[in-house]
Amino acid sequence: MSRNIQFSDEIFSRLEKLAVGFDTPEAVIVRLLDQVEGKPESKPSLSFYPEDEVEFKQQLLDTKEAEVVIYKVDGSREVNHWKASRLSDSSNLRGNLWSGPLRNWKDKGIQKVDLSILPKGLNIPDDETATTKALAMEFQLTYDEMDSLTYEVESNSSDDDLIYNYIIQFDDSNDQSILAKIDGLSEHLWIDVDTSVLD
Repeated sequence: MSRNIQFSDEIFSRLEKLAVGFDTPEAVIVRLLDQVEGKPESKPSLSFYPEDEVEFKQQLLDTKEAEVVIYKVDGSREVNHWKASRLSDSSNLRGNLWSGPLRNWKDKGIQKVDLSILPKGLNIPDDETATTKALAMEFQLTYDEMDSLTYEVESNSSDDDLIYNYIIQFDDSNDQSILAKIDGLSEHLWIDVDTSVLD
């Protein structure tokens, strides 16, 4: 439903000065509202690691999982894992991104996106790949940030070995700027994690 709005000559003149190309007054107002609401004006920039998109897609076809680090106009960061199980050789990589993890990018205030291939587990004893991925997501860290940290995983369990939760104890020699990104980390550098995260 459209409504007619009356502007004074002075306000209309001010809107004209903010017009870009053949902008209508409504387009100028929409752009101003987006700025006030913290919505980006242009599509987010995408950075791929590896940088070559063809190589990135080939690796993604193999691993079926990528890390999507979203930077927003309000200064916040969000780390997601993209399960690209339906991606095929004929799929449009960017098309899948815009219709998948980056859908409604403007409403979400997405400004910039870094995409990295997540490693596959080695399927050998003591391989920590799955744990690193799970904890990185839980703490909203990148895989590389989590992988750089030294920590121990202890279980909080009952006498009959029923595990209530896990306790992640970080070493104090870790990079403090990374630890500072973990919400809820105690001053003694430990944090509880639900069993569903690691089981």
